Amino acid sequence: MRLGLCGVGGPIATGLREQLAELELGLSSLSVFSLAPIEEGASVRFEGRTVPVMALSDLEFSELDLLVMLEPHPEMVEPADNANALGCHVIDATMAPAAGRWVVPELMLDERVDYPVYWALPHAALSAMAPVLEGLQAGNELLSVDALICESASAYGDKGTRQLAAETARLLNGQGIEGDGPQLAFNLLPDSLENAEVLEQGLQDLLGVRLSACRLDRAQMPLFYGQATHLTATLAQPLMLDSCMAAWRESGIHVFESKEGFSTVALAEDDRIHLGGLQPGRSDDHTLRAWIIADNIRKGAVVNTTRLIEILIKSSI
Repeated sequence: MRLGLCGVGGPIATGLREQLAELELGLSSLSVFSLAPIEEGASVRFEGRTVPVMALSDLEFSELDLLVMLEPHPEMVEPADNANALGCHVIDATMAPAAGRWVVPELMLDERVDYPVYWALPHAALSAMAPVLEGLQAGNELLSVDALICESASAYGDKGTRQLAAETARLLNGQGIEGDGPQLAFNLLPDSLENAEVLEQGLQDLLGVRLSACRLDRAQMPLFYGQATHLTATLAQPLMLDSCMAAWRESGIHVFESKEGFSTVALAEDDRIHLGGLQPGRSDDHTLRAWIIADNIRKGAVVNTTRLIEILIKSSI
């Protein structure tokens, strides 16, 4: 496969190149592009060799089998259409609102592709919730979902983690916070979720259901990386937890049956979806409450993009 990556810096671009090199997928070529102005001689390292960075304007879709967008493009629909017309797949891995079809690898295990696709990764919390909710639907019907998404500074990219680091250092040294924006360090910021209605509809589309109620809220946590979501789901039939746990494990979800080791810090290097704090409804056996932990960068973007690439490679064999 001839792969093009549009994106140079940041944890998603760097992490994806590292994981692709580790997996040895047998790529026939790798090209790297940037939307931002590039310095003469700019390059990245991949599999022990130097790969030059080119401007996106130099891109020829006919020379690629797949283009992965790692930087938000202001008008991605036209380039994606042009790429598809020339037989080039497109994956938007920015997790920003996109026109492509939202996909989650755990829900595509048997998918075969014989046409150019324009896929997009949804918000990282949706990528983690959808497989858990899919497992709940084993022999049952999902009626409603209520979730609180606890986001870290990395949800704002490098800018967010730099701000948290600078504020933490200043406060620990007895100095005040600079700037007019909200304080991230040592602070909890309850807030409405941007594009909540779009995400709520997108979650239902991923699952192929129409819920009687779907509500997603968020809170900003003083963490550098990681993401946790508190989920409450209501079912049409009584919860069969053993059947659900079997379905979750089959899809690769790591289920915790105790509190030990279940935290964003303890699971920082584990790229799976983690499910814990399972609480069937105390007075309603149709309800489940649970916590989901999945790193928004490593799992939500890097691992999921890699798995989508693997699906496309498998389909081309």
